[in-house]
Amino acid sequence: MARSKPENIYTTGADFARMFGRMEHALKRSGYLKADRKDAQADWAAYAKSLGAPFFDMVVANGIAKTLIGEPPRKLLADGLEWGPEHPAPLKNVAELIIEGVCRVRNSLIHGEKFVATGQWERDGQLVRDAFAVLIAAAEFAGPIKESNRPSQENARTKV
Repeated sequence: MARSKPENIYTTGADFARMFGRMEHALKRSGYLKADRKDAQADWAAYAKSLGAPFFDMVVANGIAKTLIGEPPRKLLADGLEWGPEHPAPLKNVAELIIEGVCRVRNSLIHGEKFVATGQWERDGQLVRDAFAVLIAAAEFAGPIKESNRPSQENARTKV
């Protein structure tokens, strides 16, 4: 029986970060921009809205991101540099999945907060795998991010 090569979580993290960056670039170039900003920032909330409830339902039904949804990532709080809340509520919609799930995992990874805490390696790895799986599923679900896929300019922009 052939043995599969063990996963290198750093490679998986780098692949996730690279895809996140490509999607963020595509979102900005397609008009998904946060309103009332001078700098161009991708509007992930508007993208989540365009995916809609059917996307969230599909992710849940297919078990694509069980840990990300059921035990979502926490925030690193300035007060004592502790992670909180200790037991975050499960994610319940597409906006939370994208913003509090995928984007938070990306932020923690890029800003050096993943794969550093003793006892958190497996959880960190699973969160990265889940967030990556959600990005892949979103790209397949929505198709290429382009002008024709986004809502009207009024509906696409959200306030910061």
